[in-house]
Amino acid sequence: GLDTTITHGPTGLVGMDIESETGAAFAFTSNDLGVVFQCALDGEAFAECESPAVYSGLGLGEHIFRVRAVRLDEAGLIANVDPTPARWYFTVVPAPATTIDSGPVEGVNTGPNATFRFSSSVSGSTFECALDLGPFAACPSPYELTGLADGEHMLEVRAVSPLGIVDQTPEEWTWVVE
Repeated sequence: GLDTTITHGPTGLVGMDIESETGAAFAFTSNDLGVVFQCALDGEAFAECESPAVYSGLGLGEHIFRVRAVRLDEAGLIANVDPTPARWYFTVVPAPATTIDSGPVEGVNTGPNATFRFSSSVSGSTFECALDLGPFAACPSPYELTGLADGEHMLEVRAVSPLGIVDQTPEEWTWVVE
């Protein structure tokens, strides 16, 4: 019989960034080449769609994506429908927004040490820091840097929520050590 398979979709938890539209994309196939597809998100009615199907502006909470293959007859009418639509469950959770609350003031002779404090819009978040475009690594708040070389420096900080969602837009702080 007619069968539909979802080959790609969002894994588990999807972080919703307050500043951007949260989207999800799904790819799917059928065991029959001569078909069209119908998709439905959450409780919506099935409507014709193509792979990949992309949805944006998803709200917080649990979602279900359904897709089914439909075989049309020569007149373009539905001749056969996959009786068991493929289903994909996923949950949208808040993505953390990172704020650097304090750090060395630019234009002041800061010396080789600097202390930063940062916060996240999602309580219980941890933080990752990257100095001078280096790799991100776990860091506490307050975060103390010592022995910095003279010149301009940049610290990037990103929050990681307790559910493991990473802020996709790290905060940056630049300053000069003289």
